[in-house]
Amino acid sequence: MSNIFQNDELSFKYPNNWKLVDNGDIKNCIAVLDCDSKFSRLMIFKYPQEGLSLDYLKNAIEDIPREESLIVEKSHLTLIGNKETHELIAHDRSHEPPLKTHSLSTISGRDAFSFNFFSFGLDNPDEDEFLMIYKTLKFE
Repeated sequence: MSNIFQNDELSFKYPNNWKLVDNGDIKNCIAVLDCDSKFSRLMIFKYPQEGLSLDYLKNAIEDIPREESLIVEKSHLTLIGNKETHELIAHDRSHEPPLKTHSLSTISGRDAFSFNFFSFGLDNPDEDEFLMIYKTLKFE
């Protein structure tokens, strides 16, 4: 982990094989990172004033309409990197290789932050790096 992303709200470290790319003015998107493997993308979002509680956040995320082909494997509250976190893991087997989504969301102040990892293949080794990135997250 030798690169650092930092703004006035948060910071995190990421490995050299991940590159910060243009977020294309996506609403609420703080940063987008692509892995050199070309199979993984990480998108970080801030939802101002949405962090009422992790239970509220979990229910809101679970209620988002999804394609029928997207199967939620896991949705639970946990502790990752000393942060109370909502973890959601889902996959879409209508793609080959399958598309996997692994989202980690937490609250700082009254704001919700979501780290959304998208990858092709269900056993993508880039996912370990995603988890390490999240564990380095610090709020300013």
